[in-house]
Amino acid sequence: MDLTAIISLFINIGLRIIPFLGTVAFLVFVLGIVKFIKSAGSEKEIKDSKNLIIWGIVGLLILVSIWGIISFTMGEFGFRGGVIIPQIHF
Repeated sequence: MDLTAIISLFINIGLRIIPFLGTVAFLVFVLGIVKFIKSAGSEKEIKDSKNLIIWGIVGLLILVSIWGIISFTMGEFGFRGGVIIPQIHF
């Protein structure tokens, strides 16, 4: 197995995993917002919901960074030119 095959394997794995992890991070963010709205002034619940919101945003930022690294790698090494937008295929 040469370097091109290994890089291609990691790119394919990344492009398949990113949409699912992005969905999970977005759902964590939305769950945090819902819990924040439902907290009704309870300090502990507000703190927990803020943590969920922050971790959801951090997860989304990390996934966007990974997507950028994959796109850069594809462009630099000549794999399927252009920017690829991760999508869920059924």
